[in-house]
Amino acid sequence: MAWNKQDLIPESEITVKITDGTVKFAQRFGSYLGTDDPNPKTGKPSGNKLTTNQLRKFFGEVKRQQMSGYDQTDFVLLKPKLAYAVGRAKQKDSKIKDFYVVISDAIDKVHNEQHFKNFIKIFEAIVAYHKAAEEKMNV
Repeated sequence: MAWNKQDLIPESEITVKITDGTVKFAQRFGSYLGTDDPNPKTGKPSGNKLTTNQLRKFFGEVKRQQMSGYDQTDFVLLKPKLAYAVGRAKQKDSKIKDFYVVISDAIDKVHNEQHFKNFIKIFEAIVAYHKAAEEKMNV
């Protein structure tokens, strides 16, 4: 199952306020990223999910920036870090590419400290739902 590249975080959720719609988006997206789709030929896990390690690296950088305060230059430089992670992905159909599309688009919508705070809250929700999906798979 591929993520619909048109299903992005609405700009108003970052620039105005977070709503229930964004929480539902975070649940769908986080669950999608944390679920390993079965290989259509073998039925076994395909290994295309976003790994905890991939997510943790990016999340750690976002949290470091949060602690040091919003700096637009540092923040937009997250995009090349994401691009590097996509390039390192071993699997061509890895969900990290979908993560890159959604998060890069969200980064483009952040223009001040309040937008940055909203971005972090949305990102934290995505991380939480990713973790919940992974735990569900390991049961």
